[in-house]
Amino acid sequence: MAGVGIQLKKLVKDKSFFGGVKAFTFSSIVITGPLFLCILLLTVAQQFLELTSTPYYERELFLAGMLYSFVFSQIITSGFIMVGTRYLADQIYENKEENILSSLYGMIAVTVVIGGVIGAVFFLLSPLDFMFKLVAYLFLIELIIIWGLMMYISALKYYKQIIMGFLVGVLSSIAAIWVCYVAFDYLTATHLIICVNIGFLLLMLFFINSIKKRFPINNEQYFNFLTYFSKYPSLFFVGLFYTFGLFIHAFMIWGSDLQMIVSDTYVMAPLFDVPFFYAFLTILPAMIIFVLTVETAFYNKYKSFYDKVIGSSSYQEIQNAHMKMFNVLSKEIVFIMEFQLFFTVCAIAIGTSLLPITVEQVDIFNIVTVGNYFFIIMFVVMQILLYFDDRKGALIVISSYLLVSLITAPITVLVGSYGLSCFISGLIGLVVAFGRLRYYCRNFGYFTYCAQPVEAKGHIIQEMARRLNTLNGFEGEKK
Repeated sequence: MAGVGIQLKKLVKDKSFFGGVKAFTFSSIVITGPLFLCILLLTVAQQFLELTSTPYYERELFLAGMLYSFVFSQIITSGFIMVGTRYLADQIYENKEENILSSLYGMIAVTVVIGGVIGAVFFLLSPLDFMFKLVAYLFLIELIIIWGLMMYISALKYYKQIIMGFLVGVLSSIAAIWVCYVAFDYLTATHLIICVNIGFLLLMLFFINSIKKRFPINNEQYFNFLTYFSKYPSLFFVGLFYTFGLFIHAFMIWGSDLQMIVSDTYVMAPLFDVPFFYAFLTILPAMIIFVLTVETAFYNKYKSFYDKVIGSSSYQEIQNAHMKMFNVLSKEIVFIMEFQLFFTVCAIAIGTSLLPITVEQVDIFNIVTVGNYFFIIMFVVMQILLYFDDRKGALIVISSYLLVSLITAPITVLVGSYGLSCFISGLIGLVVAFGRLRYYCRNFGYFTYCAQPVEAKGHIIQEMARRLNTLNGFEGEKK
């Protein structure tokens, strides 16, 4: 999260209770913002649907449209966001802020074209009403843009702008739903997605305006960020595999006997999807606390060590900084594991009696929740590997998780053990992650002083970026 650590460090310096609350709130909003907005609007919309006695068919259609847009917008953008985050962080570090706004426009253009084509094909093959297809398509495009914006919005200096943006989106959508509730006898899925679109559109415009104020210079080199795909191709696959691996278990079950097809378009499996969704929410505490702790406590030691390496410090000073860095790292990993374990146990002990799920779904929820515990700790370790620029290690970790998921998910579906693949793949992925981290730590000297990165040539991608910039009238450097 380029930039978010800078703001968090400022907040964490305030040792008061309210300083801690501000820091936790900021990291929570940045990490869970779009997800929280979708959940809140979905909950509000469902209440209005019940008030107007809307047919069950419309409720299922609305839920399916929201779910598909949320899931597939993440899959489409995940690889680009991972590479874009590295590009954005480098531009900020090198004080080349004139590249940031143009890269935002370029990122939006590329992802919207890709997502737009995929969405167009999907809806062209659907027998749904044209108006619903249009608004659902626009919602997909909005989410694609917002996922990209969230990467850039994290570089803003003031967290109040982020909070205000989400408030504007939420309140405007709820107001629009209320207007439809008053104006129509009963609400349809089309009405509700239009209302959600209004909120996300205002959120999107608010964020774009905030980013333009922070980074006002546009050098019109919109596609220079594409050169990072040749320099760091593994980052693209780390992001893609992570998001695909997160949902692969649901995809497999959508193809099983549990599937339910809504309007001959959306394939779902409510028996699995509902507990899977609740189990997904249980990993949010670890995601939030990871950003809060690693971006502050660990980063200070991390920066201190590398400052000494590239500076004129003595060998003993470097070794002391090395020991302090890894001591903090081990403590933070243990703390995150304990922190998340507390929420996982609470979710299993309390959540099963509070959540609106059946007895059969309780079993799915429990095993997926434990599997997600393994998954999120694996994710934390993978992020730490990326901190040390061990992109190969991160790719090995997430690839192992995805591969095991692809092998075990069909088998567990056939035997009727829904969710067991989440547990198995999460456990194996975690073992691989800790194994890679241990290997990296034992060979830390080699990776730090000897394993110099080889610059990728990537002539094709660099030439493509140059030609795309030329279309806008900018003549890039020719080599």
